[in-house]
Amino acid sequence: MIRLAEFAVGALFLGLAAVATASPPGARRTNGNHAGPTDVGIWYCTYFRQDWTSVVGYQKAKHYRPLCSNRPGDFRHHASDDVKVIDFHLRKMAEAEIDFLLIELTPGGLGGYRNPGWSDDVYMVDCARVVCKRIKAWNAAHKWKLRYALGVCTHLREADPWGVAIEKISRDVYTTFYSNPEYGGPASYYQIDGKPLMVNYGIRLRELKTEWDAYTGDRTYGSRFVQRTLTGYAEPGEYGWPLPLHQGTLLHPEVELVEPGFNVHRPNEVEPRQGGDFYRRCWQRVLDNPRPLIVMIQAFNDYLEESAVWTTDTNDLDETQEKWTGPDDKPTTSLYWDLTKEYITKLRQRPTPR
Repeated sequence: MIRLAEFAVGALFLGLAAVATASPPGARRTNGNHAGPTDVGIWYCTYFRQDWTSVVGYQKAKHYRPLCSNRPGDFRHHASDDVKVIDFHLRKMAEAEIDFLLIELTPGGLGGYRNPGWSDDVYMVDCARVVCKRIKAWNAAHKWKLRYALGVCTHLREADPWGVAIEKISRDVYTTFYSNPEYGGPASYYQIDGKPLMVNYGIRLRELKTEWDAYTGDRTYGSRFVQRTLTGYAEPGEYGWPLPLHQGTLLHPEVELVEPGFNVHRPNEVEPRQGGDFYRRCWQRVLDNPRPLIVMIQAFNDYLEESAVWTTDTNDLDETQEKWTGPDDKPTTSLYWDLTKEYITKLRQRPTPR
């Protein structure tokens, strides 16, 4: 995630469940594939142009080369609106039994909010629209359906109160994404209890509830969504990201975040991958406890803050980055995607602990 505002690591939150509508998962419903009581979502980034030398100011992404097709050795850079690569990604996510993509649009470009001096925010939104069109095409031809939801730029509210920003962005998302027949309409948008999910960046879940409940202006569109949050670093019940340092997955009835590690290239802000062990511990904590409604994976292709799980060649990473190695310390390209598939299978097969 591109974090344009910084948040201190919060203490473990006590009592968030009351804020986050923490009904038992069995009492809630989604429009996922219902392969089990828990859906699986994954963050998906649309940052990338064809040239990765500098990706919205980040200089390290160029060292990564993701797999772009079924052709052996097809590790390379690609643009986020490359239809063939998008279709390949969607096929692999469906094969892994992922239910929905949470598309990362926090840098701006929605609701009239722009990051001053940028064109990248609008580019990311445009690429997201291409992804949504391809999701519609996938769903028309395949039994396993993929949905999408959006992580949005509420923090770029300028002088607007939070409630105004939430309403403006909700209107944009509802009219140009959720209701858009080119993207499959409501059937393609991920929903919880019959409402589409929208995840707001830059505000804590507790604050979101307070601000939205107190807002007396027009709530026509904002009230149509399940409004949730992502912040750095996440608290229980938030959709991202990243997790608090060295704590791993935080338990919550609605959503639990799993990540392979991350590196934002600032002092003391690195979660080492440890040859896959950190990712394994995150997933194992999910499996060892009562299931949430959603397991949220951070992230399919975040090569900026280095939390990607998709199959990738990391041999060109520099000394400030962590090359991907397995338990035998040998280089690996597919370890994190293999683990993702393995643990989703375990999630679907194992009964919920009591």
